[in-house]
Amino acid sequence: MPALTSTSKISLLTIGRADHEIYQNFGHTAIRIKDSILGWDLVYNYGTFNFGEPDFLMKFIRGKLLYYESIDNYRDFEQMYREENRWIREQDLNLTQEQKQLLFERLTINAREENKYYKYDFLFDNCSTRPRNIVLSLFKTIQFKKDADDAASFRQLIDRNVTNEWLDVGMDILIGIPTDKKAGYGRTFLPDELMQLCDSATVDGKPLVSGNNLILDTVPEYNAKNWLTPGLVFWILFFVVLMLQIKWSVFSRFKIIPIVYFSILGVFGWLFLFMWFGTDHLSTKWNLNILWAMPLNIPFFFFAGKQQLPKFVLTYIKIYRILLICLLAGWWLNPQTYHSAVVPLILMGILFTSIFLPVPTKEDFKKRLFG
Repeated sequence: MPALTSTSKISLLTIGRADHEIYQNFGHTAIRIKDSILGWDLVYNYGTFNFGEPDFLMKFIRGKLLYYESIDNYRDFEQMYREENRWIREQDLNLTQEQKQLLFERLTINAREENKYYKYDFLFDNCSTRPRNIVLSLFKTIQFKKDADDAASFRQLIDRNVTNEWLDVGMDILIGIPTDKKAGYGRTFLPDELMQLCDSATVDGKPLVSGNNLILDTVPEYNAKNWLTPGLVFWILFFVVLMLQIKWSVFSRFKIIPIVYFSILGVFGWLFLFMWFGTDHLSTKWNLNILWAMPLNIPFFFFAGKQQLPKFVLTYIKIYRILLICLLAGWWLNPQTYHSAVVPLILMGILFTSIFLPVPTKEDFKKRLFG
């Protein structure tokens, strides 16, 4: 392993977020090693994956896709983000020559074929946490200033970075209770948060960062705001459904529409269960969205089209309606934060379940009170 010269410089690169692709929404982190005497300008990048890998999509969905550390030429690295119109900030790390050499050797050894692969985890093992861990491992004492984002949950930090509201709803209903925990130091799973933490860090009695410079800026772009948000669409849909039922009892006469609606919720419920038990993603465990997108809608609502509802189907619908009402009544007591756009979906569920249940008579109330 060659020795770095006294002209060597090691820095942390932070790349700004973008909205072109889902994986660009959260930014990126890499480590740059530059040595003018050796003629090196290298970028160590833990965010590399292979689109051409066999069964790529299924491995990605199941959380089994292997990411790896790559070594790139800085000019190529910068050009890629220039084309994507994303900014790059560079933080010069305040390291001794020994620490520079040690970091260089660790990064180089980790990039070897037998060492470079790792199983990516969005919150706890990604392109930001790996550079963080390897840099901070060089020091004995590490101190950080408190930050307002320490009290934010992982879910709040994710929401903040997803500007497309349809994508935000999709991600929000796929992730579970683990993301509602306070992030604290774990907020550095986001590159921008790691950059802020490093700016305030003191290591072995000295500042970790000796400078933070903008080395590539963005060109302003116009992005039209999409006013057709999920919340607006779902609320309009609910009020249309409500008016159609009140005025013409449309869904009492055509029960196939509620059956299709509950079947769609059931499909989502089975998806949530698959992401919970069938994948390695930690962020999709304990997803309580299955309480309104109930997996048991399939198969129970397959029997709901019959003229006379089977008793077990009637019992299920009663329990399901009670559950939906309790979800709204105890909205703020739920350990998981639900996206506000699901409120009209739950209300439609309450309305549609009521269609299948008989209207209580005076005799029914008497039986309940005195029977």
